Amino acid sequence: MNNKEKKNKKDVKEVEKNKKSIKDILCKPIYAIKNYCIKDTTRTILLMAILIAIYLVVNLWIRNINLAQVDLTVGKLYSLTDQSKNIAKSVENDINFYVWGYAEDTAVVDLLKQYNAENDKIKYQIVTANDADLVQKYNFEDGYPSVIGEVANGKKSYINDSDFYTYDENSNLVDLTEQKITNAINNLSSTETTKVYFLGGSRTNYSTEDGIYYLGSLLQDEYYEVDTIDPIADPTIPEDCDILAIMGLSSDLSDKEATNICKYIDKGGDMIITNDIDYKNTDRKLPNFQKVLDKYAITMPNKVVQETSSNAVQGSGGTLIQADLASDHEITRLMYNNNAKPVLYASGNIELDTEKMTADNITATPILKTSSSAVLSDLKSKKTEENEDGETYNTGVAIKKTVESGDESRAVVFASTSSFSDNTLDRTDSNISL
Repeated sequence: MNNKEKKNKKDVKEVEKNKKSIKDILCKPIYAIKNYCIKDTTRTILLMAILIAIYLVVNLWIRNINLAQVDLTVGKLYSLTDQSKNIAKSVENDINFYVWGYAEDTAVVDLLKQYNAENDKIKYQIVTANDADLVQKYNFEDGYPSVIGEVANGKKSYINDSDFYTYDENSNLVDLTEQKITNAINNLSSTETTKVYFLGGSRTNYSTEDGIYYLGSLLQDEYYEVDTIDPIADPTIPEDCDILAIMGLSSDLSDKEATNICKYIDKGGDMIITNDIDYKNTDRKLPNFQKVLDKYAITMPNKVVQETSSNAVQGSGGTLIQADLASDHEITRLMYNNNAKPVLYASGNIELDTEKMTADNITATPILKTSSSAVLSDLKSKKTEENEDGETYNTGVAIKKTVESGDESRAVVFASTSSFSDNTLDRTDSNISL
């Protein structure tokens, strides 16, 4: 058994404890929300956005809180939704689920029976200690219930007991059993591969090996292929790139790099773009990066958002802020309904050129915003801009651009990269003098 599987199994036992760290609690909504989004290539950018936005929440200080004991059976209704039924009916090849640690009368098995009733190609087998070959093959262990799905080509989906539930902000149990199994069925039956390329090399301080490792790991857990482009060594965008992620540039793009990225956008390529505030080079200008932003009619000036409201600010410096979520956008709706409150560290502002957007067939929807009491601090002049009109600032924006072919290039833009790095922040880290 590898270390990852052992860690997941250990997490199951931790649920029984009465105390957990906030980081443990907040990691659960990542899986809660992403499992509502059944994988579909046309919606990949949305799942990416959800992962990134929810991942912002994980970078909090760690403290212990008391959790109420929860009854796993209270209020649970075990019947498939129409969406799950439709996905089950669409399966064309055999999918075998091997169930370990669950009895015949449990909810997990009951749901698998319902999937089988919709399509007999979806099968299940309850594995016991007598099935020595299967126990050895899948590394099943006593005390660690799990479900493993497999198809003929060897592709597998691992579901641990802890994946079937999460907690809301009031410590109430949220059941995810159907979402998790449906997601596994869809992943196992899919023949398409979605490729996410991160811009790497010396252009950024963040990579999937160091800095945003856990983000890359989460995507791989959901069967996305993750790779890196070194734009200095080779500025071309690979043909199999489904999403290009630019995560916090440390230096400007070259003319050729910017040109190739702009061509990628013009063909309908999807993007994730994040940008860090530069506290050292306060007059920083990235003209070639701005050419890419111009494709979506946005700018991100080197100005940091500060919250003055005690309800929105975290930490004494005002730069660790709670962002308000759009309640009606498909990227953030589930987060909003789950009472998620992303926390951003040292965020800037995303400015929208509405006239250019109208002219260039671009629509932009703010999905993360500050409170109306926030202010902007200009790092170059060291002056704070007044906010007399109670303006809210955009810290996350979802954009759709209709390109010449009629296709859409979609982008999700965040005005902070460090917010979802692998580092854990402490409250005192937000006390940055301007």
